[in-house]
Amino acid sequence: MPMFVVEYSYTTDTSGGRDDHRTDHRAWVHEMVRRKTIRSSGPLADHSGAMFIVQSADKDAAARLFAHDPFTRAGLVEDIRITEWSPSAGEFSG
Repeated sequence: MPMFVVEYSYTTDTSGGRDDHRTDHRAWVHEMVRRKTIRSSGPLADHSGAMFIVQSADKDAAARLFAHDPFTRAGLVEDIRITEWSPSAGEFSG
């Protein structure tokens, strides 16, 4: 199944809202990890966004998935970039 890198961009204006929805966001992420849809995730060190490694049938399916994230539903993600990824070495390759 194809893999994708999903990148979130945040603004400082939504910091408080993310704090308010963080518990629900993390529960959603952990459920997607349990289902092996999200393979890895985490915030960027500078808190300007987050990255996810995702297995999905296609880019549209990945976009539909992330539309259900509580952060996205609450309008707390400034931009979402989804890029198909072809790992050639390491844990996610081959």
